[in-house]
Amino acid sequence: MSYFKKCINIIFVVSIIRQDMSVIYLLLTLSILVALIFFIAFIYSVKKGQYDDSYTPSVRMLFDDELIIKKQEKSTLD
Repeated sequence: MSYFKKCINIIFVVSIIRQDMSVIYLLLTLSILVALIFFIAFIYSVKKGQYDDSYTPSVRMLFDDELIIKKQEKSTLD
C-alpha cells in the first residue's frame, strides 16, 4: 500500500508541475503576440511617413552656415 501511495503522490506532483508550466506557454505566446502587434504598428507608421522630418529642411535655410576655419599646416621645409 505504501508503494501505491508513493506512486500516486509522484503522479500528483508531476501533474501540478505540468499545470504550472502551461502558464509559461501561455505567457510566451501572449508576449510574442504583443511584440508582433507593436512591430506591425511600427512598420505601418514608417510606411505612412510618421517619422519623416518635414520641419528641418524649411528651417535650415533660415540659419547661416557656420564658418569653418582651417588651421594652416606647418611645413617642415620652412
